[in-house]
Amino acid sequence: MTLIIRPETPADYGDVGLINVRAFGERLDESLLVACLRQRPGFDPDLSLVAERDGRVLGHIMFTPLTLRMLDADLNAVLLAPVAVDPSAQGQGLGATLVQEGHAIARRKGYSLSFLVGHPTYYPRFGYVQHVYGPPVITVAAAGLPAPDGITSRPPREADLPVLMALWEREESAVDFAIRPGAFLLDWLSINTAIESRVHILAGEIIGYTRTALREPTKPRMFLARDAQAARRVAGALAVGGRTLYLPLHVRSASASVFGEPVQQTWDAAMACPLASGAFDEYHAQLLAGQRPPGRVIWPTVFEWE
Repeated sequence: MTLIIRPETPADYGDVGLINVRAFGERLDESLLVACLRQRPGFDPDLSLVAERDGRVLGHIMFTPLTLRMLDADLNAVLLAPVAVDPSAQGQGLGATLVQEGHAIARRKGYSLSFLVGHPTYYPRFGYVQHVYGPPVITVAAAGLPAPDGITSRPPREADLPVLMALWEREESAVDFAIRPGAFLLDWLSINTAIESRVHILAGEIIGYTRTALREPTKPRMFLARDAQAARRVAGALAVGGRTLYLPLHVRSASASVFGEPVQQTWDAAMACPLASGAFDEYHAQLLAGQRPPGRVIWPTVFEWE
């Protein structure tokens, strides 16, 4: 029985969807994620692979091309998510074969890093290094923040994209593992209707952008501001009613100094695998030496299922 690893075709979409449902406990999340990732402008069908045996698709893996910031420069990377093997074929090495073949293709196409959130005992065998990024948080008390007088907010529009990109460049471009958003409105609107994307406007100008889950109004998932004064004004608008805020700002975010030192964490599942020597090796060496703080990932809006 010959195993074939090949790029998926539209004819495989049904099988791929079913495999992801079966592999993840009969839930739809990963199947829907795959379908949505195919709609991203940067989708590369060469990096969405299936494992086929005797004409039957038994496994699937997807690598999504993204641009990361690393050591103050752009880095071509891929995000591994998800990988799924039909329960009837698990334990036969199909997942490992998919990972290795995906790495080889990504390497040939010029990507120098693969990263993921994954099982801490499974992925290190493929060269993934743990604890390379994590979620920082700055706690901000409402006391002392300016009142939200004069600030309005609304969902972002396509015409806002140049301003949004400039806000991101100021706030996030110095943060290692920051994912550079594309110049598409889809990168700024959440796939989840329970997560609000808002631009904040003062005197007719956009001064900030936030993305916040309605059930967690004090914990925005992204916080961008035009300058220090704007950061305080946007925070004041979020802290209506005296709420304490928990901002996802990294120590290298431009607005971090406005609010204080973030609490930085990493975890076993936050991993990356170098596909070529270069920026990640230097970043990891500095990280281990205590010369650089762990980076931070804010996931693209297409991953916001929860």
